Amino acid sequence: MSATARPPDAAAPAPPDLLAAWPRTAQWALAFLLAAATVLIGVYAVGSMRWGTQPTRLEQEAARGPRVDLNDADHAYLRQLPGVGDKLADDIERYRDNSGGFRRVDDLANVKGIGPTRLRTLRPLVGVNGEETTPPSPPLRKHKPASEGTPKRPKKGEALTEPVDVNGATAEQLQKLPGIGPTLAKRIIAERQKKPFGSVDELRRVRGIGPKTLEKLKPFVRVEGKAKGAA
Repeated sequence: MSATARPPDAAAPAPPDLLAAWPRTAQWALAFLLAAATVLIGVYAVGSMRWGTQPTRLEQEAARGPRVDLNDADHAYLRQLPGVGDKLADDIERYRDNSGGFRRVDDLANVKGIGPTRLRTLRPLVGVNGEETTPPSPPLRKHKPASEGTPKRPKKGEALTEPVDVNGATAEQLQKLPGIGPTLAKRIIAERQKKPFGSVDELRRVRGIGPKTLEKLKPFVRVEGKAKGAA
């Protein structure tokens, strides 16, 4: 049987140019929308690089190296810490005053409302000048009411029989004052050696003694005589 010759395949017809079939106004509108989308994407990308990664004030200070001393930070600065509001800032200040100051960052665990997670968040942003390297003290526990016949431990200042002369007291005597720990005691002595205190209000010259701490100290201190060296 003879083979029937097949005609050569005809070339496939070219697909119609759909865009060309659109009205010219529709083509211009599509081009405008594509251009606008390109511009918006570019602006978003630049904004993300410029503002999206802008570090906060606290992050900038942490990146520079020295961190804020927990014993110097005032209420306003404490509120800038992540997760710290008015109440927690008050609790931090209250612990600092009652314990004579922070000795290490881990002492924050003793403040009500600061757990392990929040402590990890705060650790890179805060520090303690001359931080001790001894193991951290265990978290404070609520004490049960003292039973009759069990003497209660007096608070700082209650055991004093007379006001302390801030121009002549030793470091040990100064640490008996409410809100004064080893660090502040050394600063008081260093400041009075530069110039004796002329009044109790001049204790504000000491870094770390703010209005609240000064008000707590006033009933327990006096200014008398000239400054003496540290004992």
